[in-house]
Amino acid sequence: MSRPAEISGRWWLRFRRPARAEQRVGQAGAGVALGALAVGVFVSGLDQTVVVSVLPRVITDLNVPITDLDKASWIVTAYLLGYTVAMPLLGRAADVHGYRTLFAICAALFAAGSWMAAIAPTLWPLVAARGVQAIGGGGLVPVSLAAAAFLYQGRARVLALGAIAGAAEAGAVLGPLYGAAFVQWFGWRSVFWVNLPLTALMVLAVFALLRSGSLGTGRVDYVGGLLIGLTLFALTLGLSGGTGHFLESHRPHLDAIAAVFAIAFVARQLRTRWPIISLRLFRRAPFSAANAANLFIGAALIVALVEVPLFSTTVLNKSDAVGGLTLLQLTSLIPVGALIGGWLSGRLPYPVAATGGMLLSAFGFLRLSGWDASIVEPRLSLDLATTGLGFGLVLAPLAGSVLGAARGGSETVGAASLTIARMIGMTVGLSSLTTWGLTEFNRRVAKTPLPLQSPGQSAAEYQAALARYSHAVVDAALFVFDRLFLVAAVLCVVAGVISLMLRPSRAAEAAG
Repeated sequence: MSRPAEISGRWWLRFRRPARAEQRVGQAGAGVALGALAVGVFVSGLDQTVVVSVLPRVITDLNVPITDLDKASWIVTAYLLGYTVAMPLLGRAADVHGYRTLFAICAALFAAGSWMAAIAPTLWPLVAARGVQAIGGGGLVPVSLAAAAFLYQGRARVLALGAIAGAAEAGAVLGPLYGAAFVQWFGWRSVFWVNLPLTALMVLAVFALLRSGSLGTGRVDYVGGLLIGLTLFALTLGLSGGTGHFLESHRPHLDAIAAVFAIAFVARQLRTRWPIISLRLFRRAPFSAANAANLFIGAALIVALVEVPLFSTTVLNKSDAVGGLTLLQLTSLIPVGALIGGWLSGRLPYPVAATGGMLLSAFGFLRLSGWDASIVEPRLSLDLATTGLGFGLVLAPLAGSVLGAARGGSETVGAASLTIARMIGMTVGLSSLTTWGLTEFNRRVAKTPLPLQSPGQSAAEYQAALARYSHAVVDAALFVFDRLFLVAAVLCVVAGVISLMLRPSRAAEAAG
């Protein structure tokens, strides 16, 4: 058998050992391919937050008893874990086997998880389905970022990165509203059914417009992937939940287990010829700076995501729906800022958009820390928009700096590391604010016990006592909100200072 005939017969070799790397397409084709990649990360982003609005209906339909509500939180936690664990392994696999192939695999896993979730009869099958779904969704993000960087050069590259990052943020922003609409009109299972045709369409577009290829050579370190997966799994569990959470007493053990796996992972990466994450990348200041900055950005962002709707429902006494819409005034500006940041980063040094964005968010948080029960428009909307816009401005320069530093077959893993850093920052921030916030709030409220009407106490006196208690509760909440927003402002400033070390690769500078 001739060599061409042999290769033709072994169809899988076209994916494993192509003649050359992924080929760029024409401008129109690149635009459509970029759109398909953006749809992938957008849908993945939707499913990060969509369960927030459908969870009450899911709990009712699956007959989850009120005593097991903490177990229902695993519908969210499973996605977080799968999303985080999948990134480094699938990122390296994409660098070896090609973006198109891994995009299809990730999309197939995402679709399979969506189908499993749509037919789940009870809670734990749904949790398992969310884990499968997250593995696919977690892989789509770094693969799409690196593929977008390959499609475009120079100034167009950072704009493309901004578009991908903005699509991911837009999905996460619109997830709760998207879920609320579907659960109202079609039921919560429709949220997962609709992913199937969307996934098929985006895979067809990517296969039509991206030539399959391999940017890197060598093999995938599956042992290293298992070790980093176990590290992130144990770390995420150890940081989950606040005071009273069922994992609280196991945190020291989980943290110790995470440390052991982390040491084993580092040792493995230093020995293997084909590391999942090349530790030499962290010797490059732009790479380390981008990841460190994103760690602080994640911690600051989770403060906004949790505290803004909580402020609306507790201090302002608004409904849950209004609380979600209040948060939307912040999150809706993140994708807008991502596009602006991509445009700026194509014309100015990366630190201009990144540091400027973080200082803008810090200013927004300072404004939020001055809120009280009398906050009104337009200040409320302006403060939220300022904070959200700053978070968006930093996305493209961070991605550009990481991908520039990781050139040479490690682009996808570089993109994965950036997202992992942010998610770890969000997890640490969530755990910290939950523990400190609840403890401080309860300590302050305890100074004014809930009044009980005593014999001989008039109705007017009892109402006055209730009013004093309500005032004490609001004051305690305002104190906690004020301190948390101030902490978030400091975190943004730290991220902004670190972002001064960002820069594109020399090749990107020359192309620009």
